[in-house]
Amino acid sequence: MDMGLDGKVAWVTGATGAIGQEIALSFAREGARVAASARNPDALAALVDEINTGGGEALSVPVDVTDANGVKTSSEDIVGTWGQIDVLAATVAVPAFGPFLEIDADVFRAALEVKYLGYINCFQAALPHMIARESGSIVAITGTGGKLPISIHLPGGSVNAALNLVLKGLANEYGPKGIRVNASSPGPIMSERQQQMIDSGMSDPAKGIPMGRMGEAMEVADSVVFLASDRASYITGQILGVDGGGIKAL
Repeated sequence: MDMGLDGKVAWVTGATGAIGQEIALSFAREGARVAASARNPDALAALVDEINTGGGEALSVPVDVTDANGVKTSSEDIVGTWGQIDVLAATVAVPAFGPFLEIDADVFRAALEVKYLGYINCFQAALPHMIARESGSIVAITGTGGKLPISIHLPGGSVNAALNLVLKGLANEYGPKGIRVNASSPGPIMSERQQQMIDSGMSDPAKGIPMGRMGEAMEVADSVVFLASDRASYITGQILGVDGGGIKAL
């Protein structure tokens, strides 16, 4: 199936994380030009090299998403190189787990600064370029903790809930300008962090999931590519669960 992404410019933030890397590689496989952002320039260079040597086209754009001016400059650099930003795929992890009384306020503050305000910075940087072309798609990674509370992950879950509201608001505000805004909301995804939680006995992430397993980063990436693509041209303001049926509420 042609996803209609060939030649488009996809800006992927958090591109060196488990999910972000799969998103970047997936866009490249669909023929998109990938602007990859993260804080680690060495990891970015390796990702960009993998895409470019594989026949794709990628650009390294190192940035800390908590730096609003840096994010804005990054968006301008991408447009200066490729002339446009068609897709923003925003992903960042909030690695804060534990019982509520064992998590201090600084952890909640960090979650707000890194993910909530980091995403806001990315939205505000990308949107003007999309508005200028009256076309664009934003897909943000949130998470199931934003719909139902996960007791050991309240910092990230509360931020995801707030972001879900922001995304729906942006879809409403910018839909008339040809811009779609959606979220991919993964449940527990197999990663080094999840394995550490399992090994420590903190949780059994697959417990209660009808499909009986955790998800894979590629499955989340597939959802992001779909939501960003022309195949989802009438989908906006949606929080797409990629959770194996873990969220059972309407």
